[in-house]
Amino acid sequence: MPTVAETLVDHLFAAGVRFAFGMPGGETVEVLEALRRRGVRFELVHDEASAVFMADAVARVTGRPAVALTTLGPGATNAMPGVAHAWLDRSPVIFITAQKPDALLPDYTHQVLDLHAIFAPVTKRTVKVTAANVEDEIPHVLALATQGRPGPVHLQISNEEAREESRSKFGSVQVSGGQVRDADESPNHQSPITNPLFSARRPVIVAGVGLEPEAPYESLRELAEAANAPVIVLPKAKGALPDDHPLAAGTIGLTRTDPAYEILEEADCVVAVGFDVVELVKEWHHPAPLLWIAPWENVDPVIPAVAEWVGPMTPVLRQLTDAEFNTDADWGAARVDAFRRKLAARTLPIPAPGRMLPQQVLSAMRSAAAPDTLLAVDVGSHKILSSLEWPTLAPNRFLVSNGLSCMGFALPSAVAASLALDGAPTLCLIGDGGLAMCLGELGVLARLDLPVTVIVFVDGAIDLIRSAQVRSGRPIHGTEFPPPNFCTIAAAYGIHAERVADEATCAVVLQRALGSGRPALIEVMLDPVSYPTQPAGFSVTR
Repeated sequence: MPTVAETLVDHLFAAGVRFAFGMPGGETVEVLEALRRRGVRFELVHDEASAVFMADAVARVTGRPAVALTTLGPGATNAMPGVAHAWLDRSPVIFITAQKPDALLPDYTHQVLDLHAIFAPVTKRTVKVTAANVEDEIPHVLALATQGRPGPVHLQISNEEAREESRSKFGSVQVSGGQVRDADESPNHQSPITNPLFSARRPVIVAGVGLEPEAPYESLRELAEAANAPVIVLPKAKGALPDDHPLAAGTIGLTRTDPAYEILEEADCVVAVGFDVVELVKEWHHPAPLLWIAPWENVDPVIPAVAEWVGPMTPVLRQLTDAEFNTDADWGAARVDAFRRKLAARTLPIPAPGRMLPQQVLSAMRSAAAPDTLLAVDVGSHKILSSLEWPTLAPNRFLVSNGLSCMGFALPSAVAASLALDGAPTLCLIGDGGLAMCLGELGVLARLDLPVTVIVFVDGAIDLIRSAQVRSGRPIHGTEFPPPNFCTIAAAYGIHAERVADEATCAVVLQRALGSGRPALIEVMLDPVSYPTQPAGFSVTR
């Protein structure tokens, strides 16, 4: 008979899991061995939160869940930032922790915490894996991670339980389908396909994190083109409609004054596709009628909607596309073109000597990278700028922690994404503060020898917080630090690294790094003066 650990891993494999990341302990050796025997690839990382970020990245780019594995006690709790990210960023991560066996409890307390109580608020379910439930209950728990609104699940297992023989027949997984539901239960209420979209003169489509894992990109584009409707995305949906498409109207969800709100506020009908307000900084208060199309219910919180579709999105998007529309001639592509010309007319400040503007770096990156190159962006001022201005030209090639907005996300995510994409080149954009939080993962990058180019912005500050201090008229305090020499650190790991401070050098170094097929780190001496959140008149003087 298979052991509990072997049966658990068989269920993981059946659910599509092919990658696992983590920092194991003595209490996880049975699960680790079962992963090895079943052919689920395990990669050792240097921080438990990084393991969850990496599992999230794999799930994002492959559409299949992945595993993060930790020991009990400190290993489990150190993963909390990653688990909370997976919860708020709607990611189907299978989070496995160890625990002491019941036979030792409650008298044994060393490293013992109530992990179910800790992780219940940030997982869809938390379960102790036993010989009695591994066959019947675990398949349904794993399916839960991807059903409806995706999210992490927590499995707790002890080595002693993992060694036992499992007891019960392999269960089957049942996944529920979609349904149509009107927001108003009155029999005269119109359905989503006869509602105000067809009489709208200025319709807008807002697309969000709920596009995954169905990925109805083609149907979304066809509806936008048929209705001549601008498409505004939230950060995790960047690239669902390529940013160079005539109807791509930009991104919201970064600040309360994101430029694309200008178009959204003019809309007389909003089609919300995979929408989730967890990505918004600004509260959602739009007076136009809203059509809700998503794989999950309109709850937590409820958004006022005239009608709703809950389930697979492609069929209803295609049905909407077949209708006749009454969009104004000066709306859609014409309105987006005028909006883009207005943004392009803005002038940038001159950077301090020996420094670069972040926009200059993004331009050089876009010129050097292939259109479908994945970019993982860390949290900070550079996240806001990149989400607003990085041209994402292919679906699902922009990774960001947005629901939680957790620093230290980008490096492990870029590494895992390259691994899951069979060694495809990826970019990681991260600040000096964020990289300091996950420096150990440079060792993982070096060991795997993946073509990940790490661009680190160096300005010696937690810039977003420093900017808030300056805007409020308070002195800069507790937000600046002397950055290390990241090139020297990268070289210690055997990673090629260079420092740049001007556009010409940056372009050359980026081309060389992306063409090498190897890991690389580029240290950019940055002037943050042109960030959207930067107070007028502020500049780096040292």
